[in-house]
Amino acid sequence: MSTARTITPARALLDLLDAASGQPTPTDAMADKAMVDFLADIAMLDRRHNRGKRLTQDQLAEQVFRRSPTFKDDRAAIPYLRYQLRVALDELTSLDREIRKQNNGSITFAVLTWHRHIIRDYLFDLREILVILQRNVPNWTFFDGGKNSDVSSWEVYILALGLAYQSTYIGTGAPFDHKAAQIASIFILRQALELRFERLIAVYPNDPKGKPPRLRHGFHQDFIADNPHFFQASGFRIKELRNLYDWCSEIVHKAYQPYAWQVSMALHRGGDLLQTRPASMSQAWSIYNAVEITNVEAMQVAFENHFLATYGHGTWRFARGRPEALIRNWRPELASTSNAYRPTLNRPNLCARLKSRFKNFLRKQR
Repeated sequence: MSTARTITPARALLDLLDAASGQPTPTDAMADKAMVDFLADIAMLDRRHNRGKRLTQDQLAEQVFRRSPTFKDDRAAIPYLRYQLRVALDELTSLDREIRKQNNGSITFAVLTWHRHIIRDYLFDLREILVILQRNVPNWTFFDGGKNSDVSSWEVYILALGLAYQSTYIGTGAPFDHKAAQIASIFILRQALELRFERLIAVYPNDPKGKPPRLRHGFHQDFIADNPHFFQASGFRIKELRNLYDWCSEIVHKAYQPYAWQVSMALHRGGDLLQTRPASMSQAWSIYNAVEITNVEAMQVAFENHFLATYGHGTWRFARGRPEALIRNWRPELASTSNAYRPTLNRPNLCARLKSRFKNFLRKQR
């Protein structure tokens, strides 16, 4: 005897998104109810596992954007997955609001269908974490199934072709594959963050051959994070973007599809630095006004000294430009290139000398 399939809120929403052609089209009321029921179910699960705990966006990001987290068993992963669940609820709620804006507060089947790829991602990504969080709940079910998050180099190449020739696209709907396009958004977000960190400082060292230094990942962001008095961020802390920045680099190198809510949160947090802020008519405005620098000259001198103290070899001169920030008292003459090449503090030789002195000291003690 066959048993009836349990129709959970997640299963009902997935079935609605997968409604086969030739069958009766789901009504708008059915679409609205499916989304309402699904969101309510996820909210209930969040209350069960996070117990109403208040978590800041910085706290969440520190966990959600961990690079290649590993755990000895499922139990050890529980705290990490609880944070993922909270962000999933937050970002899913935000997506629901955006969908409803398109139809005066309600959800139609047509509008839901337009968002079917990202909603399917939420369904399958949530299943991945909930089967662990709910492992001790008798008879609990979400739905059966899974998805492949791997993205082949071929898919990335096809996306590159599409991006390069997108002006030739003629048709309706999205021109790019959903999975590869999500990864590309993280590639580009990472580049945007890296450029903004570098251009917030706008100091460019060059050696006598005109070549720039090979700086380690995060060199500019580390300086900004260690010198917040130079960089007045609007409503966020640049230091707290490091988790996101490193996580984007992992996606760039490993090319896998992250959880849907990670993509959404990444774009929100990256936007804190990269988007503009409104300003009143009486205030100065800049397209880069998420950060204000009040003393550009002092900041750039500090960066040059930091570079010479930490890079470790060579001689360098510095070109200074206008930072990508709100600067109220910028003067064109602040953009300049030094004439003299300055040597770095040769830290490797210094370490060798200190080691030699320590050995001599030990010999004298014998």
